[in-house]
Amino acid sequence: GPGEGLTTVIWTIDIPGWAPVPLNQLLTSHWAKAARLKKSDRDTVGIACLAYRVPEAKGKRKVSVLVVWPKGQRSCDKDAIFKSLLDSLVHAGALKNDSAAWCVLGPVEYAKGETLRTIVTIQDVS
Repeated sequence: GPGEGLTTVIWTIDIPGWAPVPLNQLLTSHWAKAARLKKSDRDTVGIACLAYRVPEAKGKRKVSVLVVWPKGQRSCDKDAIFKSLLDSLVHAGALKNDSAAWCVLGPVEYAKGETLRTIVTIQDVS
């Protein structure tokens, strides 16, 4: 029947010791510091995309995020972490563009854990 043989490919990128720079931190930082923070995120996400063999985006993709915050570390506004993360994924080629035409925003979830880590899930959307 319809949809037979179709598989949904999902890439999960697990980045220990890292969380995307929150937007409010970028907005309140000196521009040079903000640029350094964004470049650091781009480098980290780019390396992770290579390590997890995320292929270049050919079409629309959905991005979901789970950030594990260690006890005592304050989490930030959920929308705030998408900006730098999506920029980084576009830079890495894992997203064509971060516009609604090419990117569906999945849930952002927070959990408490022993150590900081960010798990990004990328999925092709037809």
